[in-house]
Amino acid sequence: MREEIEDRIRRAAVDVLVGCDGLRSPEDREQFLDLVLDRLGQNGRLPRHAIPRKQYVALLLFCMKDAPGGHGPDGLACLAAALDLLDPGSAESLLMFRLCDEWRAARTLPAEFAESWGLLGDCLKALRLPDDERRRLLARATLSRLRTPPDHSTTPWSDFLYLVGQNTAPGQVPPWMAYLDEASAWMDAPHRQEIRAINRQRAVRWEFGDTLDRRRYVRQAELQPAIHDEHLAIRIMPAPFDEGHYTVSYWFHSDARGPDFEGRRDSAVIPFAELQRTVSEVISEVERAEGDRPGQLRLEFVLPLELINLPVESWPLDAAEDPHLPLGMSYPAVVIRSLDRLLDQRWHGWWRLRWQKLRQEPTAGSVYMSIPNNSPQHPRRVVAGLLDEEHVAAVLSEPPEEGRTHGCLEFRTALRTGYPVVVWHRTSESTTEFRQVLGELFAGGFADLLPRITRFRRQAAALGSGAPEHHIGRHLAVLWDDPDRKPL
Repeated sequence: MREEIEDRIRRAAVDVLVGCDGLRSPEDREQFLDLVLDRLGQNGRLPRHAIPRKQYVALLLFCMKDAPGGHGPDGLACLAAALDLLDPGSAESLLMFRLCDEWRAARTLPAEFAESWGLLGDCLKALRLPDDERRRLLARATLSRLRTPPDHSTTPWSDFLYLVGQNTAPGQVPPWMAYLDEASAWMDAPHRQEIRAINRQRAVRWEFGDTLDRRRYVRQAELQPAIHDEHLAIRIMPAPFDEGHYTVSYWFHSDARGPDFEGRRDSAVIPFAELQRTVSEVISEVERAEGDRPGQLRLEFVLPLELINLPVESWPLDAAEDPHLPLGMSYPAVVIRSLDRLLDQRWHGWWRLRWQKLRQEPTAGSVYMSIPNNSPQHPRRVVAGLLDEEHVAAVLSEPPEEGRTHGCLEFRTALRTGYPVVVWHRTSESTTEFRQVLGELFAGGFADLLPRITRFRRQAAALGSGAPEHHIGRHLAVLWDDPDRKPL
């Protein structure tokens, strides 16, 4: 592969010289040859040819013998400098400098980079970075020793090639490696992962893998917002051989530490009466373990169908306190997730499609609202309505609990057809007032729907014990199911 790169550069360099307007006459060509030979310290030792292309081929061969690796000056750099001296800033001289950088890089970089030359070139050439961003990358890669690229370097690809010729500071990764790692942040995920893997493998071989890792960590910390999201997924499942008893498992996830939930922990088998106390202890344990950090913790209760209507948002933050502080007003979001859908991959395709639509159009997502109706045709109409691909959220006509046939059918259908957001009243049918309130909540879009719901719940709690018990904020159930984070 390295030989193919070098052959292409030789041909391109000859083509540049042949097409250069400043070298049309024999006198101009002779002057150019003398300048190059003088810079090389090799006056008079180059055979002369009457045909310009043959002369330039001979010159290239002569210059490239003294390229990096030998003891003489960089021959191709001498050629580019002589061309620029005759015609400063010309397109031909700038292109020759770029070819010189690529020649040096192709001969200097380890074999795995030469083997990935096409990948590196395609990815870096495809980046459309503003000039100020390129300057920032150069400054970071060189520890501020270089803040502006040379005139001939106009793209991330040419910046990378130029940096191969720059010195490495003691105890640091080479500037070109640092630049490549930084620039990969603008690439698509598969290419970013591949290039970062090549980079790190070489860093490990050169025994500064830890140094590269520290750079990545610092960079990630800088990109991390001051306040980040955290998620505590709490799964409640019936114990398989002990009726009326349950197990509580939990996972923790922080945006500051990566995309995945961290290892699961399980409780002992407990009776239903102990669920609230156990959940309170789980939350306290996680809060203590995570310590002082700028994280907004969201609670996600992963429940099977038979427990889906548990009023978890009204459970106590501390079961020992009286009066207690409800979870629903203590955290930025308290939501439900469906264990059945997490476990059944047949439902994941529609789920991901609707979630993708919600994320891409957070202000325009459509909501399906089911209105209570005792007509025999109601179930069929509901199923047809839920199948509409424009909807990303559903409001049930009644809670999905035992004895509520329509609510259970609507909820199961919403899960199977991929709805990531499902809302219902925990204790009664959907009323006109309920649907009107939800219409107002949904009107602000989905980007900050959960904080709006939390504020609505807090407003209901702030009314105190004398407030009407039927206030919707006290009975609002929200399923918010993100397929990108699966606590399994």
